[in-house]
Amino acid sequence: MVASDAAKTQWRELYHEVVETNLCTGCAACVMACPRDVLDYDHTTSYHPFNVELSTAFDDCVHGERGCDICTRACPRFRAWEIDSDEALFGRPREADEVVGIHRGIWLTRAADPAVLAAGQDGGLVSALLIWGLETDRIEGALTSRLSTTRLWDCEPFLATNQAEVLEAAGSRYTYAANPLAMKEAERRGLKRLALVGMSCQASINGTLAARRLNKYARRIELTIGLLCSKSFEYEGMKQVITEEYGIPLEDVAKVNIKGKFQLWRRSTGEQVDIPLKRMQAATREGCRQCPDFAAQHADISTGGLGQRDGWTLTIVRTQRGEDWLNGAIQAGVVEARPGEEDPNALALMAKLAIRSRERWPIAPGTLDGSGAPRLLPIAGVSAGGATSAAAAS
Repeated sequence: MVASDAAKTQWRELYHEVVETNLCTGCAACVMACPRDVLDYDHTTSYHPFNVELSTAFDDCVHGERGCDICTRACPRFRAWEIDSDEALFGRPREADEVVGIHRGIWLTRAADPAVLAAGQDGGLVSALLIWGLETDRIEGALTSRLSTTRLWDCEPFLATNQAEVLEAAGSRYTYAANPLAMKEAERRGLKRLALVGMSCQASINGTLAARRLNKYARRIELTIGLLCSKSFEYEGMKQVITEEYGIPLEDVAKVNIKGKFQLWRRSTGEQVDIPLKRMQAATREGCRQCPDFAAQHADISTGGLGQRDGWTLTIVRTQRGEDWLNGAIQAGVVEARPGEEDPNALALMAKLAIRSRERWPIAPGTLDGSGAPRLLPIAGVSAGGATSAAAAS
């Protein structure tokens, strides 16, 4: 269905309602989908799209004036994005007690191949699924990211088409790459069956592409894997903390992670250095400060390293095709799985972080402000005694 409140909108509305207000997470779905190539993307400063037309103002579009609304339909933060996506993917809006979004099951998973497991950040599930998908011809490539080829410990969109490239993309980076932009390379190479791997904001396009009938791209994406995410960092801000405040050259950083703190390992000594997340707060990207989606609620499969046991990935299966992919990989022996209930602390932490993220949203759920800002559904808060009660993001 096409959202009724997205009718007759264009870049002007998208700019003023989403980009200018910093509801824009920088996912670049609008840039990916723009049929006229008049939108570009700032990867170094704002992480926002911008209009490159010379004939119109920065907040206008000549094609939009003629009726093109593709950018607003692609955007996973425009107008009633959450309700539209829930209806398209699940046939209903989520209930108040579905704190982490609608799902079919929660698992602890890991790659069965020791090499894939070793290359991954936690359990290697994402790499295992992508490699299996490529080897079984379910997909021709994956829209993901890799470490930047020009800036140490930054990242960039990347199209992975074989096992070596999937493993090159493995592991976490905590700066931001707009992974949907890798679609341009897939189009150039004529690839039409793709997986999308991205943080929760990027995984949200799984819902808006379907809800607003952007079939050109909805049909190409065979699987969307969303990464549990509370924030990412501006490159220069992260670099300043690591190199100036802690005196560690980026060349000496071997690995980074977030487990209640920003962790890095020194290449020269193997030393683990823990940086309090409060020290990283100033480096948080503006697009993350209002993002309400920790749990990648509109992915086919959501994954993250919240498990209390190392080497396992917390995995939330949300859609039928997500379930089919995971079951197929398990049956093929490339993924091992255990019930998520075996790690109740991970489940509780996911719920806590999901609620905290939704509290960032600047307006009350279920309402529209004067500019047509998006609506969010009520969520449930968990009391000290374990009971749930309705709660609203403010």
